[in-house]
Amino acid sequence: MSRFGLPGGRTPVAREGSPKRPPEPGDVYNNMKTCFNTITAGRNKPLEEIIRQCAQVGFDGLEIDQNHIADCLKRMPTSELRSRLEEAGLQAVSIMAFNLAPFDDPAPGIAKIKEGVEYAHHLGAPLLLVFCAADIPKGMSSGEAFERAAERAAAYAEIANPLEIGLEPIGRTTLMGGPAAALNIAARSRKPNVGIVMDTFHFYRSQVPDEEVRAIPREKLLLVHINDAEDLPVEQLRDAHRVHVGQGVLPLLVTLETLNAIGYHGFLSIEIFREEYWHQPVEQVVREAKSSLDSVLRKAGIILNSAR
Repeated sequence: MSRFGLPGGRTPVAREGSPKRPPEPGDVYNNMKTCFNTITAGRNKPLEEIIRQCAQVGFDGLEIDQNHIADCLKRMPTSELRSRLEEAGLQAVSIMAFNLAPFDDPAPGIAKIKEGVEYAHHLGAPLLLVFCAADIPKGMSSGEAFERAAERAAAYAEIANPLEIGLEPIGRTTLMGGPAAALNIAARSRKPNVGIVMDTFHFYRSQVPDEEVRAIPREKLLLVHINDAEDLPVEQLRDAHRVHVGQGVLPLLVTLETLNAIGYHGFLSIEIFREEYWHQPVEQVVREAKSSLDSVLRKAGIILNSAR
């Protein structure tokens, strides 16, 4: 331990936090917290640099791609990685992303989940993010497809317990394209540690109505991905069309109002798959992600208690 109280002689990272402004009539205080998904900075960017930059702009948490972890562990042990997160004041929010792939051979997915559980335990993450991009196979009933998906979710949940499994719907898919389908699969799994993840981009692609979001049980909404998208027909939108929040056409002010109304107090995680951003310095991507989120929150009249 160094004289600064940190391993390796490193000094604490100064945290800027969110810009302060005087309260205004109609402002709402909320316990939601800000989070950065490491994939937003680029698939090949060093995790250590992402951590440092996220701390400097005042993010509360970090969603960590398992490939970023594997790359980082070539340079340091998991204990050192966890120390860096703690020094930066960043909560490891989730390890991502795992494929439910309910109609494929289960062995690869199970192996990945086991690896993710190890990472999560070492880094203190409570959640494994599991997406499902599958369509219902031709000739299979929806009931059978949901049962197959639930069986796979239950298998993942049993391995992960007591960690949680967050099922993320993928827009315009026929098996799990929205929250109702994801909740159906979670219920059929009969595992209490299975919930769902909301992604504003995918919900927009699937044209999920606001009332369906309001119907999500608060305890089952484990995480929210917040992002924006270019002004294109929904059937043409792809991950590469995501942009920083407030720079696209998604109804994010309505989304934030809805999340506040249902009592969501979890993380708002910025997840963007845009090659233009991946060519930018990590510092720029992280800074613009945080300032864009802060701006949208101000427009929504939401003041996060972590920023007070």
